Amino acid sequence: MKKHWIMASIVLALLLLPGCGSTAAKPVDEAGTDTLQADGRTPAAEYSFTLEEDESRVVENTVFEKDMTVGGARAQIVFDNCVFNGDIINTSEAGASVTITGSEVNGTCILRNGRKEAVMEDPFPKFLLDAPAEVVCEDCFGGAVALGDFALHFNGETYTMQDASLFFDMTDPEAGFVPYEGQQASLLAAAQWWENGEPQLLIECEFDPNL
Repeated sequence: MKKHWIMASIVLALLLLPGCGSTAAKPVDEAGTDTLQADGRTPAAEYSFTLEEDESRVVENTVFEKDMTVGGARAQIVFDNCVFNGDIINTSEAGASVTITGSEVNGTCILRNGRKEAVMEDPFPKFLLDAPAEVVCEDCFGGAVALGDFALHFNGETYTMQDASLFFDMTDPEAGFVPYEGQQASLLAAAQWWENGEPQLLIECEFDPNL
């Protein structure tokens, strides 16, 4: 779990990841009793997570058989060792991050909100992933982060480090963003938004010594 929290607490200069903390949530069935499966996971009893502003929460060892939603402003939820057989929907309009680690994602990660206009410095709602998964940002603003050197599937396109236009080195934050010219990178991010009605898409990568 320590490795997962290191990844979840990465401060992305572009996507403004909220601060890290934890409140463990132990899944139970409708009767309030544990229903442990052979693989150590339990069926989900909750499919809608409404987070308070700046709240951090952890959900572990849970199987979600249908679509589930997450909402909240500048909040963070980490799903670890879970199975998602439906879609994962992030409805936040202000910076809620959904981090998925050590999990099986059989559905689609969907960003769905009512906001389009933004600037790069705004707190983007986002998904952070430690393995490939399909991410769709609907007609709204949002982003996705691949926590590792693997392809990022965003809005039907596949991006790799070679597609990044900007680079950020977390060991030298004062340098800010510079053009990406093949520097060593450990995570890849994609973000979509509109400025004055004009669509924006940015692919950037970063180096984090903890990854």
